[in-house]
Amino acid sequence: MARVTLSMIVKNEEKHLARCLDSVKDVVDEIVIVDTGSIDRTIEIAEKYKANIYHFNWVNDFSAARNFALSKSTGDWILYLDADERLHESSKEELKKITSVNSKSGYYCHVKSLDSEHGRDNQMSYVRLFGNSNRISFNGKVHEQILPALLENGYIISESKILIEHIGYDIDTGQKKEKAKRNLELLLKEYRENKSPYNEFQLALTYQVLENYSEAAKYFLLAAENKSFNVLYRAHSYTSLALIYNNSHNIKEAEKCLIKSISLRNNDAFTHLLASKIFLRKNEIQKAIEHCKKADIYNRELKDGKSNNEYSVFLNEEEIILSGFTIARQVGDAVLSKIYYRKFFEYINSSNTPRKEKVISAFEKMITNKSLDENELKILCNYASRKNLQLIISLIRDYPEINSKLALLKSMLQLFPDNPDLQKSVAECYIMNNEPKNAAEIYQRLAENNNEDPAIYFYLLSFYLTDGNYESLNRTMEKIENEFSNIPEVIERINLIKAKLSSILTTK
Repeated sequence: MARVTLSMIVKNEEKHLARCLDSVKDVVDEIVIVDTGSIDRTIEIAEKYKANIYHFNWVNDFSAARNFALSKSTGDWILYLDADERLHESSKEELKKITSVNSKSGYYCHVKSLDSEHGRDNQMSYVRLFGNSNRISFNGKVHEQILPALLENGYIISESKILIEHIGYDIDTGQKKEKAKRNLELLLKEYRENKSPYNEFQLALTYQVLENYSEAAKYFLLAAENKSFNVLYRAHSYTSLALIYNNSHNIKEAEKCLIKSISLRNNDAFTHLLASKIFLRKNEIQKAIEHCKKADIYNRELKDGKSNNEYSVFLNEEEIILSGFTIARQVGDAVLSKIYYRKFFEYINSSNTPRKEKVISAFEKMITNKSLDENELKILCNYASRKNLQLIISLIRDYPEINSKLALLKSMLQLFPDNPDLQKSVAECYIMNNEPKNAAEIYQRLAENNNEDPAIYFYLLSFYLTDGNYESLNRTMEKIENEFSNIPEVIERINLIKAKLSSILTTK
């Protein structure tokens, strides 16, 4: 009977280790744990599971530690996990079946990284299960890989439905950045030694987490345009570039990257959702609707396990509903609005939302333009989260009851003070309520933080002109020219404004 070894490297993992080992203790014959310097209860926990524990001096090289663990592993099969991962209960039988006989094989497993903060889990496929051999070793100082060694040694690589849940990135943005900072130095060192597209892709992802979008775009482009690289990673790189361009309002380049991504992979929900948003900005409504529908279809296939991409992003259903609402509002389509209202209420009903009937009732009153009382405003604020905030803002924008609308937005702004879309929505409300100075104060704060939405700066131009503040008017026009020099439409518009105001500005 073939034996299975769980092979792990750990350091200070008392928070996660027990749950990881609990998930596999019934399907492995040996647990090998290599500790690289824990000072917490990690070793004590590992001992309870009768693990074979070894110590390894950390040398800034994940592969070196992994390979040391392999050298201590005696099983016929190797399953390797991190402490913040766990084998899904539904995968145990398949793992037992695969490892019931010896085989010179490696198996892709689906590693699903949970992200409750943004509601966008992602799933990547890696070879995590393979036949043991002293000829096999990991390579790469960070984001280490076993696949190249398996292929070099003639292993047959197959797909499996084994699911591994990764909870290590189910943390807030600040903690993700700290992890990314720790990895960046190792990645850059690795890249200097090996300028592979895989390392370029990992560098791009790291810079994206660190919000260094210029560096992220540079490395995504290198990875995307390397035709020897995995086609799905190339597609994801083009989609990531499109997202970066879209967020900086460079719609032409965003569309070019999306077309390239879809030509490489047509069944990615996140790519189609982004395409829907971009075509909506271009006022190409039919294309926006088509891509929104595709995003919904492919996201359901992914959640139902019918899609088997190496790299996939799970969408929060509220994101798709938001896109549908936004399209319906822009085109003024009452039928489409009703479809997405129904989807929204079905979504709430199927969730574990507290007092869901009252939540639905409050939204129904808002949608039918009825006044909300103080308790209903509180119910809507309590329902709001970072995951659904954009959807709620979208619904509030259509609500004509200005006093309730402003009160609701201001209450939400207290809960999410750093959300720029919420700040802009409050400013829009002030404009509707004939309070331009309050609106200008919000837009000024956004501009000071270098917000990338040109509409903010154009509103400030209008306000400064009306207010006779020509010094701020000139300063803002200069900022627009500097910040948005790469967007022809913005520069064209500012040139028209300068031409119209030339006679006023030369006399001031």
